[in-house]
Amino acid sequence: MLPFKLVEREVSGEVLEISVEGELDLAVAKQLQEALQKADSDCTQVLIGLENCEFIDSTGIAVVVQAHRQFAEEGRRVVLFAPTSQVLRILSVTGLTGNGLVFESAAEALAASTPSPALNGHP
Repeated sequence: MLPFKLVEREVSGEVLEISVEGELDLAVAKQLQEALQKADSDCTQVLIGLENCEFIDSTGIAVVVQAHRQFAEEGRRVVLFAPTSQVLRILSVTGLTGNGLVFESAAEALAASTPSPALNGHP
């Protein structure tokens, strides 16, 4: 099991990538929330990489959905990319894979750079 860690990388002046390592759950979701909150207004997109995320619980999902909604209201976007098979299964069950929030790769997420509408019916 990987220890939890966030790795932030500026892709460009407008794009921030945050890679999640380990488990994104109640114990650490606040760290991701804080990283998302400090993304300045010049940042139009935040890409959250899940290739090393072993598990995500409802708290982690809620942080992502809340950030997605807030960014969408500001004309910006938050998306997830490269989820592991276990995390993808959880995201699929919660209905988050069919609305432009989850991508196979960072390149695919950047290529689809039109902000998606705010999620409806999700916390």
